[in-house]
Amino acid sequence: MKKRVCLILTAVLLAACLCACGTNKAGFTKDDLSLTVAGCKITPDTSVEAILSALGEDYAYAEAISCVYTGMDKTYTYAGATLYTYPDGEDDRLMELYCEQDVQTSKGITIGASRDDVIAQYGSSYVETGSILSYELPASASENLPASLYFLITDGKVAAIAITAEHRAE
Repeated sequence: MKKRVCLILTAVLLAACLCACGTNKAGFTKDDLSLTVAGCKITPDTSVEAILSALGEDYAYAEAISCVYTGMDKTYTYAGATLYTYPDGEDDRLMELYCEQDVQTSKGITIGASRDDVIAQYGSSYVETGSILSYELPASASENLPASLYFLITDGKVAAIAITAEHRAE
């Protein structure tokens, strides 16, 4: 009898372990707040100088006086990707990276993936506004907008992918 109980408990334990191995780790965490563009992993709040040196000098440039921060907000537009910055003392940091080609998320989502693929990888805790699916981290202060990973969905497919840094609202 003891042998049979031990066998049953072992089988149940083994089944539980095997089920856990196959579990999809859908959900959105801080670790997912990055994009790989042209082989370069980019995260919000990164120094823009490091990103520009990795992506090259073939960009259009624009700047404007920041409405929120002291200094200039800058925009760098590459073919298929746009970087929006904010001033941080002597440095410029990445506020948003918006990509329409040659981009991959930390969980392997690329342009052309289906809406269902996105939800399978990042879960159902998204905010949907029009054609945008946005995954957000909690903001550290009530006056801040949250850091996010968002997807532009057109005809059920990912048309653009972007990340944003947590930042003060305008």
